[in-house]
Amino acid sequence: MTQGPIVPVAGSSSNRGSPMSRTSADVTVIGGGVIGCAIAYALSRNGAQVTVIERSRIGAESSSAAAGILAPRVHATAEHMFELALASHSLFPSLVEELRSESNLDSEYVRSGVLDLAHDDAAEQMLREKAQWLGQAGHDVRWLDPAHVHEMEPAVSLDIRGAFYDPDAYHINPSRFTQALGQAAARRGVQFQIGVEALGLHCEGAHAAGVSTTAGDVATSHVVLATGAWMARSGTWIDSPIPVFPAKGQILTVYAVPPPISSVVFGLDAYLLPRVDGTVVVGATVEQVGFDRSLTVGGMSWLLNVVGELCPALAGARFDRAWTGLRPGSPDELPIVGPAPGWDNVTLATGHFRNGIMLAPITGELVAKLILREELDPLLNPFSPSRFVI
Repeated sequence: MTQGPIVPVAGSSSNRGSPMSRTSADVTVIGGGVIGCAIAYALSRNGAQVTVIERSRIGAESSSAAAGILAPRVHATAEHMFELALASHSLFPSLVEELRSESNLDSEYVRSGVLDLAHDDAAEQMLREKAQWLGQAGHDVRWLDPAHVHEMEPAVSLDIRGAFYDPDAYHINPSRFTQALGQAAARRGVQFQIGVEALGLHCEGAHAAGVSTTAGDVATSHVVLATGAWMARSGTWIDSPIPVFPAKGQILTVYAVPPPISSVVFGLDAYLLPRVDGTVVVGATVEQVGFDRSLTVGGMSWLLNVVGELCPALAGARFDRAWTGLRPGSPDELPIVGPAPGWDNVTLATGHFRNGIMLAPITGELVAKLILREELDPLLNPFSPSRFVI
């Protein structure tokens, strides 16, 4: 193989003269979050030799900071996004069982149902209409009046107009799910280079022949860029802007045994998620403040206030902990998944924003299909990276 130029990350100290002799792979996935691990797992199930390059640890960023709510009907907005989310939702039951068997890790996949509370006229109208059109489309959702809401969840606020209810909603432990994907992939032969940073690509025209890393070079037949909120930096490797930015989310948990709610509860632009360990997740802010990870007085105050507004019984719960995550946002709030424009063997998988856990299974399956069969599933058409090419 003739070594082409390395396209480095801006400001990197990549060794431009090093030969690509360290390792080789059919597919090299850069990024060990839930999206990268889901892609690696799907590829390995189809016999591909895969290397994952992760600069920190598996699920180190937003994958472990997420809540893990799996409720596509609650977020039913854009038609194509809804279709993709439903397709992914259907993959979870079999996938979590496979991962449990192959990794010996329990992803804490729980069917809880979800209530989206209406606190004013506008919210009531919107949620009633959503329940109506989803019901007409054959989905098992419905509008509940306040009496039925409180019969189901007596502890939620009395000051509501009713709620949208979806019994087919689940939640999962994001960190455990990501770890299970990684462990299962590793047992299928995926090579994980942990604590190794990708520095750039070895390019031969529009072909990526390998990846330069802090541990040496990886010769490869295909590269997947799945670096989450840091994806814009990866765009310099392919000389193409990738319009992904960090969207900070502050989130916290309170502790109550037993939790006064059993369903996931949405309302007032926030949510409460009761976990199996007695904690209740309260989230989350959405802030465009760059790569600032700080917890703020304003963010914590808003979250702590909304706990009591949604569920007064939790006002006296013990504070547990708080953290932040940097979600990969995009200009239209839709994922960016598909072939990198102008490249014959580079695929992008990013921009999942608040839906990375929800969309991981289908993203893995469709990216594997794209790479191994050279088939672009129609589900991915609305999310093509080419939509941002001027």
